[in-house]
Amino acid sequence: MKPLIVIALAIAVGYVSYEYVYPPFADAMKFTKHVPKKEAPKEVVVAPAPKPVKKEPKVVMVEPKPEPKPEMKPEEPKPEMPKVPEAPPVDPNAFVAPVFPPVDEVTQNWAAVPKGFFSTPKQVTMKKDLELKMQMGKATASTTFKTGTKIFVMGQEGSNLVVGASAGSPMRGLVAMDDTDFKDVFAAAYEQVKIVQTENARKAHEYRLAAAERAKNAPASASTGGGSSSNDKPAKDADGAYPLLLASMKSGEVTEIKPDNIKSWGDVAQEKIDGTDYWTVIVKYETQTMFGKFETEAQARIKNGRVEKWVYTGSGEVVP
Repeated sequence: MKPLIVIALAIAVGYVSYEYVYPPFADAMKFTKHVPKKEAPKEVVVAPAPKPVKKEPKVVMVEPKPEPKPEMKPEEPKPEMPKVPEAPPVDPNAFVAPVFPPVDEVTQNWAAVPKGFFSTPKQVTMKKDLELKMQMGKATASTTFKTGTKIFVMGQEGSNLVVGASAGSPMRGLVAMDDTDFKDVFAAAYEQVKIVQTENARKAHEYRLAAAERAKNAPASASTGGGSSSNDKPAKDADGAYPLLLASMKSGEVTEIKPDNIKSWGDVAQEKIDGTDYWTVIVKYETQTMFGKFETEAQARIKNGRVEKWVYTGSGEVVP
């Protein structure tokens, strides 16, 4: 064991002497510490760097990005329209009532009451007390009419009525229309006429349907000539009129129907009426009434080349 300790001490003393004692001693004695020589650096030949080659820049085509489409907002639901009930199918054989103009139109706002309304004196009632000067020729007389008194109207002068104390009185005077109930009397009479005219139109419609049915059941006739002695079918002229019917009007067989007030000519039909075979033609025409002109219908019944009679299709009465 002791030898090992001795060896360790010797190594320690040697290391301390070399590191700390030897350097100042060697420096004094001009000794140099052994340093290994450095090799001279070798010259390195550097090859010149190659000149940079300019490269043309590559043009890269970049496809344009599509513009974003605007976002479509979802449509707001439209409110549902109320369903309109479908109109029932129109019956071609249904009756269509006539349309009448209003009273203000018939009277032109009471400035021109149809003259036919005064064809017979109309009785009206006074709305207030009034003293009228009645005149007959050069004679003048004053008469007082109390409220509620009846008076007869014979005509119109502007906004005034031509009145008399009685229907046959020759004495005449003027009274303001609004001082009487004339407008109410006229309107009531007009409403009554509209009812009568509508009913006549209804009957005329029914008559046409019945006539068409009779024509279906009538025996066929081969005669289509225009002779006056045979029962030939009446012929139309270039204007759509019937010379045979025009001749009946011009000869005075009918006075209410005239060529210039005919609105339309119907087609010829063959019917059996009251056991007699007739050629028939329905015409529409305008007739003058106390309320102006109204459209009406009449039927010409033809046998053996002449018009035997004209009848209203609404009432069946003979047309004067």
